[in-house]
Amino acid sequence: MGGESDIFDVLIVGAGPAGATAAYRLASQERSVALVDAAKFPRQVPCAGWLSSRTNTLLSDLGVKVPAKMIQPFKDVTFHSADLSKTANPSFKDAPGLLVDRNEFDHALVKEAKKAGATLFEGHSVSELQIEETQVTANFADHQPVTGSLMILATGRSTRLFDRVGLAGGPPSSGYFAAEIRIDGLPKKKSPTVDVILGLDRAGAFGVVVGIDDRLVINVQCPGDKGDAIPSLISLCRHLKEADMVPGDYTHDAARAAVLVTPAAAALSMDTHVAKRTLVVGDAGGFVSAASGEGIYPSMWSASIAADVVQEALDAPSPQDVLMSFNTRWRTEMAEYLQPPNTDLQYLLPLIFSNQPMADRMGAAFFSGENI
Repeated sequence: MGGESDIFDVLIVGAGPAGATAAYRLASQERSVALVDAAKFPRQVPCAGWLSSRTNTLLSDLGVKVPAKMIQPFKDVTFHSADLSKTANPSFKDAPGLLVDRNEFDHALVKEAKKAGATLFEGHSVSELQIEETQVTANFADHQPVTGSLMILATGRSTRLFDRVGLAGGPPSSGYFAAEIRIDGLPKKKSPTVDVILGLDRAGAFGVVVGIDDRLVINVQCPGDKGDAIPSLISLCRHLKEADMVPGDYTHDAARAAVLVTPAAAALSMDTHVAKRTLVVGDAGGFVSAASGEGIYPSMWSASIAADVVQEALDAPSPQDVLMSFNTRWRTEMAEYLQPPNTDLQYLLPLIFSNQPMADRMGAAFFSGENI
């Protein structure tokens, strides 16, 4: 196994769900892996905390063992109209999604990667990348350099290092602008609930309210203008209070919320996810569902595919040729899941609240990426 002065087989920058998944996958296959992150784990991550139930299958296929108590399936889903006057309850054969505490979930994935043999360099921000003919080196202001034969870039929403690998600017800015608040210390819920508020504007903005244990997360996803996110969150909090769906007035919390970019389906617009000796995965590569803005599962999925490509590239006489296959592989497997619904939701909204089959189809589209 590689030490700090060695050249690792793979350098992974970013230890979120995508980076940790790739690290676990490669380390489990006896590759030396350096997993680098600016944060120290456990870390605080703003996130509604729901992900596709397909994640369980992915974790099982990978062999990752996340404590069952950390992942709570949910089936109690309600769709609401923007003014909260209409509701629909889609029916599901199985739980459509899972709820997690991102702080705990991310930390668990990192611990699994370390257990598999990956070397974690946490609390160190990459100041510069040197990409040479046979290796990639990450330089730090407060740590000696770390070098890998190949690199996986999994830096989440940050695009600071994109220019360093020759992919100017990162994923397209199209997608959603997200704002959310989290309230802790509430009376504990017997079972998790997910409320989805549709049609907040004609551009397709929507809100998600997640209740689990003693916490509540209120999230809005707004396409188009970044300046719409906070007013939408404030308005949603006000309506939720008026409808007695939340126990307090959280408009002041909403006014102080941060606004983050959610690169929904941006992967589909990128020309390539392959740079010199480098693959880009996760949010950094725009691997986020367009239907729901959920990015944890597609991030991990893209990282798993990338790990398999890197595993092959490390044994190939021309690694770059093998890395190029990532563009085709992820599109073949993931494009349908990432793409937006195949119809204008504004025309479907009345049917969702008056027609059970349509509500069920909306549920499958939102939570499973299926076409309506």
